[in-house]
Amino acid sequence: MLQRIQSVYLFLVFIFALLFLILPVATLNIGDDTHVIRLWGVSQETAELLFEYNRVLGILSILLAFIVMILAIFTTFQYKKRLYQIRLGKLNILLHIMMVVSTFFYLDVLKKGWEDFFSYGAAIIFPLLSMVLILMANRAIRRDEQLIRSADRLR
Repeated sequence: MLQRIQSVYLFLVFIFALLFLILPVATLNIGDDTHVIRLWGVSQETAELLFEYNRVLGILSILLAFIVMILAIFTTFQYKKRLYQIRLGKLNILLHIMMVVSTFFYLDVLKKGWEDFFSYGAAIIFPLLSMVLILMANRAIRRDEQLIRSADRLR
């Protein structure tokens, strides 16, 4: 059933992953220029994309974000298989951890030599919030499963 609270949590995971892809994960302030760092490249705040930074870790973070979004929606529609939903939630948390690690490695490579001018963006917190939401969804799914089992015992 899509009206359950875990569906809301998983939809928010989808939204946070989308925002993680769109919003800047860091900024680099050099003089009067502000360079915005997103997962797909570095651009100046007022100009177009300066150069595409096609490192493996940046591409890996983008791929993992897309997989996380798809998995969150897929998990929502598996409401008849609650134990499977819990396993998918655990897999999604593992993918989030991989996404966070690869993103920080990606940003670490970019900030070498520019540590004084480098600052993390607000989007960097979204995967961490998503992991908390997935844990909350798993807890709600587990409560539903216990409720169903107790109702089956009464019959």
